[in-house]
Amino acid sequence: MRRPEPGECGPVGPQRAVAAVSAITSVHTVRADYRASDGDLVERAREGEHGAFDALFDRHYGRVYGFAFRLTHSAADSEDIAQQAFVRAYGALSRIEDGQALLRWLYRVVVNLVRDRAKRQARKPWVSFWDLRPRPAEGGSAAEPPEFADPGLDPHGIALREARSRALDRAIARLPLDQREVIALHHLEGMEVREISALLGVPEGTVKSRLGRARQRLREDLAEWLDEETTS
Repeated sequence: MRRPEPGECGPVGPQRAVAAVSAITSVHTVRADYRASDGDLVERAREGEHGAFDALFDRHYGRVYGFAFRLTHSAADSEDIAQQAFVRAYGALSRIEDGQALLRWLYRVVVNLVRDRAKRQARKPWVSFWDLRPRPAEGGSAAEPPEFADPGLDPHGIALREARSRALDRAIARLPLDQREVIALHHLEGMEVREISALLGVPEGTVKSRLGRARQRLREDLAEWLDEETTS
């Protein structure tokens, strides 16, 4: 299957972009240097080096998918949104001015796709990241949601940690989308307020306000757990 050249798959050629990403996810013939910077890989991808875009996909897909999942709480939607984000990135290579900021460009696309999807459909039943974590019998490892203080590694402590993680994930899932966005970007992706402001296109004061409201709601939802922390 021939992949389109960068810039070939604009708004009128999504099928070609889909074919490009499909090729990346199915058969890897990567020759790009994975130690290269995003900026270097973007530039090489612009020049037609397909392995460079493969490397960008492999480097960032997990984080883009994870960010989408934090906003949608749907594994199927997150996979679709992450794929669409890379489709758009491939089609926009010639217009991405700062290759070093590719990940944040992808996050912005994810935010827009999630917002569009939220307008078109009712919210689907959420699935916790913890529920998707491979169990010991399955092998492998997976990212865990943020946790409260480590209660220890004894059986009771492990069960308590799981319960706390579930409670936190459920509380985040109940936040309004605009609050989930800033919580995910600030606390899970480690972005500063000014960076979130630039990414979302809103004033820094708005970001701070959304963070404040989100934290307050989380404190209210998790009051029982927080009380236990202070008394234990």
